[in-house]
Amino acid sequence: MKSLFLMLVLLPVLAAGQIKSVVARYPIDDPSIENLNDGILGRWKFEEDTNKNNFYEIIRGAPYAVDRYHILFWDRGGTNPTYESNMHFSKIGKARFINVPYFEGHFSHKGYFFLKILAVNADFTKMTAATVHDTTLWNLDKAGVKQRIASNVNNPAYYYDTVHFYKVK
Repeated sequence: MKSLFLMLVLLPVLAAGQIKSVVARYPIDDPSIENLNDGILGRWKFEEDTNKNNFYEIIRGAPYAVDRYHILFWDRGGTNPTYESNMHFSKIGKARFINVPYFEGHFSHKGYFFLKILAVNADFTKMTAATVHDTTLWNLDKAGVKQRIASNVNNPAYYYDTVHFYKVK
């Protein structure tokens, strides 16, 4: 199951039917310069990926919006960018989340899924996260998404698949 997490979008996450069921129409909150942490910049690999040549590249700055990060997922041995979008951090209490855009087809179904950051080492070269697994998020308004996640922020059963990333560059 963890290799499927990589296929769609973590920034490919889970199979389309599974991730589609836990997508929200709205992010936790809007991007904010206050929630930036440039330790995320660089190239990252997903430990659970069976193809060790794939990676994520995270950049910030022109021509992209300065209050968020631009992410590219490179598969086929790191030669083919198959996912590209903007992402941003959100905070709920002391918990930090990554809002990852999700879309399929010709953007007929688009929204966000969320990763709760469980741990980051001191030099920001390793990160562990878990996906929010809530099938009610799609039906909530913007305030409702944040409230629902906040009410479950410390509930381990609210999350699915723990994933591990390490920085390579």
